[in-house]
Amino acid sequence: MQIKKHQNEEPIPDFVLWQNYKDGDIDSLSELMRRYYMSLLQYGTKFTKNKMLIEDILHDLFLELLDRRAFISNPESVKNYLFKAFRINLNKAIHKNNLMIGIKEQEEDIFADLKTIEHAILDEDSEKEIIAKLNQYFGLLTKRQKEALHLKYYESLSHEEISAVMDINKQSVSNLLQQAIGILKKSWFAYLVLFKLFSS
Repeated sequence: MQIKKHQNEEPIPDFVLWQNYKDGDIDSLSELMRRYYMSLLQYGTKFTKNKMLIEDILHDLFLELLDRRAFISNPESVKNYLFKAFRINLNKAIHKNNLMIGIKEQEEDIFADLKTIEHAILDEDSEKEIIAKLNQYFGLLTKRQKEALHLKYYESLSHEEISAVMDINKQSVSNLLQQAIGILKKSWFAYLVLFKLFSS
């Protein structure tokens, strides 16, 4: 079955694809995988550098969805469901393989596209200095603060959805985000980058 779009070429909503998948349409599940694969892949790099493991868990997740479609209910948010299921499966695999769990703090900061933002603010000659400053400020954030920022501003999840993915209450999500932004606000430079990224 070929995935069709609504009139005006609008993307098919997630919940429609999910229901089609539940009804046995493999193409709909493939479309969901295509839609979220890169986002899930990037999210996985916040927990481990082992990209092969991340890809394996992603593939296993969608195979599991195929096998268990008769037993899976309809979630309120398909995206939220996929991120939470992936997070749980990846953490289990990391434990099993005795790998270090945790979001990368030293080598890369939470913003994968810093170079584009940097060039929009200062000249290219200042790039190394910019990266050093940003790594310094974002390095002050905890693992969970970085994860919350990523889910909110990169994946556009609500506080309720983040609480479900991270398995914490909504107040804890609010606290993490407020604390993280508060730390970054102490540097006008880091806050400027934060503002440009989040308002774009």
